[in-house]
Amino acid sequence: MARFKRLTWDDLNNLTRDELLPRLETEQAYWARKVARGLDAADREARKQFSDMVLAVLNPSAVADSMAETTAWLKGERPTDSSFWREKPGAE
Repeated sequence: MARFKRLTWDDLNNLTRDELLPRLETEQAYWARKVARGLDAADREARKQFSDMVLAVLNPSAVADSMAETTAWLKGERPTDSSFWREKPGAE
């Protein structure tokens, strides 16, 4: 199995949420294993940065907008669903 590439803030400017999702899942599994073994100070800082990136990708206000758009689509009120997953979340 190839070693995964950790996410960077630049990834949030260049990848869509749809492209980021598998990367987030892979890195989350990495951190779950690492936490079980114990984290040093550098690991804790890197884990916090990853958590900050997850929050940027899954911005609660954008998720709420996406849910509203998807609900409207399901009710037949919109021709297409939200573009939430095709958007680039951007690093802040």
